[in-house]
Amino acid sequence: MVVNIKNFQKKFRLFAVMKRKILKAFHDYNSVLGECAHINTRRIYYLSIIAIPLRIINIFLFTFTKSNDTQVLKTWSQGIIASHFILLILMIVFFLTTHRLKNRIEPNTTMFVLQYIVVVVIMASGIAIVTFDQLVTTNITPFLLICIINGVIFIIRPLASFIIYATSYVTYYYLIALTITDQQVLLSNRVNGITAIGIGFLLSFILWHYNYTNIIQKRRIEIQQKQLEKMAYYDPLTDLPNRRLLEKLIKREFSSMKRYGHETVIIILDIDDFKKINDTYGHPVGDNILMQLADLLKSNVRESDTVSRFGGEEFIILMPRTSLEEGYVFAERLRKLIMEKRFTIGTVTLGITSSFGVSSMRDISPQALEDCYFLADKALYLAKQSGKNRVKKASESAGMTDSCKDL
Repeated sequence: MVVNIKNFQKKFRLFAVMKRKILKAFHDYNSVLGECAHINTRRIYYLSIIAIPLRIINIFLFTFTKSNDTQVLKTWSQGIIASHFILLILMIVFFLTTHRLKNRIEPNTTMFVLQYIVVVVIMASGIAIVTFDQLVTTNITPFLLICIINGVIFIIRPLASFIIYATSYVTYYYLIALTITDQQVLLSNRVNGITAIGIGFLLSFILWHYNYTNIIQKRRIEIQQKQLEKMAYYDPLTDLPNRRLLEKLIKREFSSMKRYGHETVIIILDIDDFKKINDTYGHPVGDNILMQLADLLKSNVRESDTVSRFGGEEFIILMPRTSLEEGYVFAERLRKLIMEKRFTIGTVTLGITSSFGVSSMRDISPQALEDCYFLADKALYLAKQSGKNRVKKASESAGMTDSCKDL
């Protein structure tokens, strides 16, 4: 009995693993369909550019070449011309459609449907041409070429490709019997048709697998790059930009200020007596307060502003197109919001205060990046010395501007 239960559990785990793998494979296949539709749309566009003049040349040749000596030749010629003419009209439609779609960023339903319509149309044209060709020749070269062309150009998922090729062969199997009277030739061409279908499907499968693997690897690399970038430029606790990213943004803002002549403000805020909170309640509580404060700051700034964690309990806000006075008013509003907020961590509810330093980047040299922090930090120091829980502007610190210019 125990052995049976263990065997059942083992089989159940194996089934669960197989189910996860199947679902993952299904999800991965679906995840690349959009990108494949993009690629196929562009390929349809370029294929139609090539196919349209070729159809015109074929129609011209069959129209003006004298080959209507017998009824059979006349039927053959008219059938080939009709097949090429219908394909020409459809290729023009495909060209006009894909010309509008090829530059879209997001795939739409038209792209998904169009790729299958084009493949079916091309297969149907090959079958029609080879059917009429049997009136004058026994080779099935057009059908073989069409199978190969579809296989090497269009990225179609294997199941859809199999259905298209299988349906095409069934159609081919019966239609060529309408124009072939010799049973040995008919049998030979039906067998050769299987070979053509097999080659086309094999090429289609190889193309799908190659592109599927490349797309999945490309996406994994992109995800890894984003993760590495986030680790390099974002604070892991608050998910805010760190000092490294802030310095890049400040350099960019210097260029923008020089070009457009606007003013930009830097606000430094520091939580008052944060060490006491860590010592009294522990670092987990302190970390939670930092996270809640980060959320509060992010929800109260403009989209153009940047909130960053500079280190420890210190945060910096970069405010483009803002005057020193406007920055001061905003910092004062933030100070009141922080003072009024109750920070709840489990069973602990705390209130905190913060001191602010506000400075303008207008009179700072782009080469002296540290001066940006120096001015705001001086104002922050003055706020701390004045009793904490207050906002100070750089201009309020005696001799601050002159000290900065001497750096």
